[in-house]
Amino acid sequence: MTTLVLSLLTLLGFFLITAGVRLLGLVAAFTGGTLGWCLGGFMHDSFVPEWSAALCAASCAVIGAATAALFIRPAVALGFGVVGTILGLLLGGVLVERGIAPTAPLPVASAVSDRASEAPPAASVRAARSGLAQAVLTIIDDARDDGASDARLTRLAGAGGRIGTLIQTRWNLVPQATQTFLVAMTAGSAIIGLGVGLCFARWAIAGASSALGSLLLLGCGLPLLESLVPAFRCPESVAAWLCLGAATTLSGWAFQMRRVQQRSESTTKAS
Repeated sequence: MTTLVLSLLTLLGFFLITAGVRLLGLVAAFTGGTLGWCLGGFMHDSFVPEWSAALCAASCAVIGAATAALFIRPAVALGFGVVGTILGLLLGGVLVERGIAPTAPLPVASAVSDRASEAPPAASVRAARSGLAQAVLTIIDDARDDGASDARLTRLAGAGGRIGTLIQTRWNLVPQATQTFLVAMTAGSAIIGLGVGLCFARWAIAGASSALGSLLLLGCGLPLLESLVPAFRCPESVAAWLCLGAATTLSGWAFQMRRVQQRSESTTKAS
């Protein structure tokens, strides 16, 4: 059964890389449903705690998938905005840690009691991100390892709320001035991502489908190949995985856009 699932996901990844522009509805619905499911736990903890966490996650997933399928280009632009948000936050954190970005003001005499114990911005950013990924993985593992299927589904749906609380706690470790800088960097990168997704919609759709297809093709295809061919071994280096992902994504992107260009040229000649 596992081999069959991996084979189907690998095949889907191949089709997304080679013909993702034609699978716009599937790409958009999958992205919207995934984002909706992740937001379900946060909605449950913040707005409707009396509802079941699984019901909130499933409802948000259906709404997200339907909305994304109806509004494909805005959905892809939103995906690029999310990517831009993440990249902007990471870049801002690196700039603060390197001392390049504006830092929080030093404490003054009148505010010694309030800010004398405040950590430097670079140290606070390091403390905020230290072990964050591991903590998120721990929350996901706790939700996934529960014995009963119903309880596991509920805890998995509520993992989004726990992750949101964890991120909020880490965010509070950062000084106010540094928070303002990081918010500005994040907002600027998100706007750039949205602009790219809206102004270059066809290129953005091809790139998004190629990236998703590359993730499925490598993440499912290589382990499947390793199980079928004992002599083959998956790469152990993160850099190797990133290089393979970048190569397959760019190749699929270029292949799809070349086909779109040829089809446009054929249409122009025919008219």
